[in-house]
Amino acid sequence: MTKEWSAYVLDVGVAYKEDTDRVVAVMRRVADELGRDPDYAQKILEPIEVFGVDNFGESEVTIKARLKTQPIQQWTVGREYRRRLKKAFDAEGIEIPFPHRSICVGEASKPFPILMKEATAKSGTTG
Repeated sequence: MTKEWSAYVLDVGVAYKEDTDRVVAVMRRVADELGRDPDYAQKILEPIEVFGVDNFGESEVTIKARLKTQPIQQWTVGREYRRRLKKAFDAEGIEIPFPHRSICVGEASKPFPILMKEATAKSGTTG
């Protein structure tokens, strides 16, 4: 299954307020730095491939990318890339959102009045 190369596919979620071009630039910079690290240089086969905006989620915009690695090295490279990317996002002020909900509890409404009308008998019928 991983005869010649492996791939680490990333779904990176960022806040809607973030400039996705800037986010992609940071992603590329971090991948380039990782590729120059002697501990990882031989494990990474190609520059990162950023596919672009992949999804609009409830609380994030998802950017999809792929790192092509030596066979079976995708997990090692991917974990280190994510670690470095988190640090870079923190340094750049890029928000990685987390799902959250706001619940507003208001005052209970008063019961709705129900008006009942009495049915009138038609003339000439017995009842």
